[in-house]
Amino acid sequence: MPAPSAPPSRPGATLAWRPLQRSTRVAIIGALVATVFYQLFLLNPAYRGPTWLWLAMLTAEGLTALHLIGTWWTILAHDDRSEPVDVTVWRNRLRAGAEVPPIDVFITAYGEEPELVRRTVRAAVAMDLPHSTYLLDDGDSDELRDIAAAEGAGYFRRPGGQHAKAGNVNAGLARTGGEFAVIFDADHVPEPGFLLSVLPHFVDPDVAFVQSPQSYTNPVNLVASGSAEAQRIFYELVCPGKNYFNAAFCVGTNVMFRRAALDEIGGIWTGSNSEDIWTSIQLHKRGWKSIYVPQVLARGLAPYDVSSYLKQQLRWASGGFEILLRGRLFKRGTGLTLDQRLQYLFCGTHYLLSLAMMTFMLFPALYLLFALSPIRADGVVWATHYLPFQATVLLVTWLQSGGFKPSAIVASIGAAPVHLRALWAVLRNKPATWRVTNSAGAGTRSLWAVMPHVALLVLNVTAIAVGLIVMADPPPTWLSVGWATMIVLILGRMIVESVTGGRIRHSPPPPAPALPRQTGVSATTPVPAGASAA
Repeated sequence: MPAPSAPPSRPGATLAWRPLQRSTRVAIIGALVATVFYQLFLLNPAYRGPTWLWLAMLTAEGLTALHLIGTWWTILAHDDRSEPVDVTVWRNRLRAGAEVPPIDVFITAYGEEPELVRRTVRAAVAMDLPHSTYLLDDGDSDELRDIAAAEGAGYFRRPGGQHAKAGNVNAGLARTGGEFAVIFDADHVPEPGFLLSVLPHFVDPDVAFVQSPQSYTNPVNLVASGSAEAQRIFYELVCPGKNYFNAAFCVGTNVMFRRAALDEIGGIWTGSNSEDIWTSIQLHKRGWKSIYVPQVLARGLAPYDVSSYLKQQLRWASGGFEILLRGRLFKRGTGLTLDQRLQYLFCGTHYLLSLAMMTFMLFPALYLLFALSPIRADGVVWATHYLPFQATVLLVTWLQSGGFKPSAIVASIGAAPVHLRALWAVLRNKPATWRVTNSAGAGTRSLWAVMPHVALLVLNVTAIAVGLIVMADPPPTWLSVGWATMIVLILGRMIVESVTGGRIRHSPPPPAPALPRQTGVSATTPVPAGASAA
């Protein structure tokens, strides 16, 4: 599938944050009040249903409230201060021709479409400032080797593929010697000014890495659009706040590392397939700083189909749960500040929200089939307490992000079953297998990938039918039917997307024209020994 080109530039297109709106601050205060109002309602013994079901409700709503409060706290810390003067000074010196420290640019590949890889290699070679570009191929592809040679990049391959992407990058580090190392996934195309924007932040000798956002350019179907929207909200709302707490973490691509920092921890972390966040936490434990640059400096591809999207979510959720359960975030003497501990905690609680979501998806069926409800209150009383809470939560996101697409909600809820699968795997110490998100042959049709969704859909459809036939108590029955219908629509949309293979709504734009070669490893530059060795 051809790689879509970047969208035309427009004012603000390179910004990955929005200045914190005063209306957002007011909405957050209102949301906090609504949250407390709703939680007090849930805790009121007068409305308590069966104890086991009520406890399940409290757990689900408590997880939701905990994560929301943490997210709002992070958003309120939104760090949109101007960059330090010495960063700007170094950038201006670089523009004027000052000496550039040695930089190695690594592009990791493992089974992606060759033309997609070519596009990334070409753009990386053409970036401003002198640097060396290397294609790190874990797929042993002679075609990629030839592409690297044709585009003026070095080429490394290694036997065995141990430790997946982390091992691939570490092998590249072992064969090079640049003072700084940049990592791009094969489907993330850097802008010409990437190095010029990122490198000056290392003027602070305590900075270990500088991370820029992921930005997706292929909103061609529900999965790609929903995934892109979720990432946009994360990088616009959450990451600037994490930067304020020195808790910005590596996301695996579009990042530059100081080699000395990586050397101190033995390279990219290999104890997990979520090598990015674990590498970050090890560096933060040792007192290194991280910087989040809120500029879109590389553009990538979101998953094209449900199967690829769920594999991605399985890997990401596994990393979040590993940090939550094995990160020892609150152990004394770890070197992390309290702010950093909390920010890493929120990475795990984000995926725990799926536990709450799965609980909520079972409640209407339990009432319609068995007349079981965690709360004994009529529909009006429940709605009076719940609707303000839900409305203000959506309002905060809407105000600060400038709106959001329904596809993001569908994609997020649709990922809930696989997040629970990741939790179960981490509890059993069986990590998720690392797979490339957009490998060759994307567009897979699969019913098996969404079997949990099918089971939940059948359960709720059956519950709707039974509830309408019995209709013992109309108000709560209609409320449960409405809730179950919404669940059916969301799950059904996800199932259709998976069965059809994520049909493309429109053809991707043609590939971008060839970029002029500037700096990098040229076709005549000697490549280190072993660069082309099989």
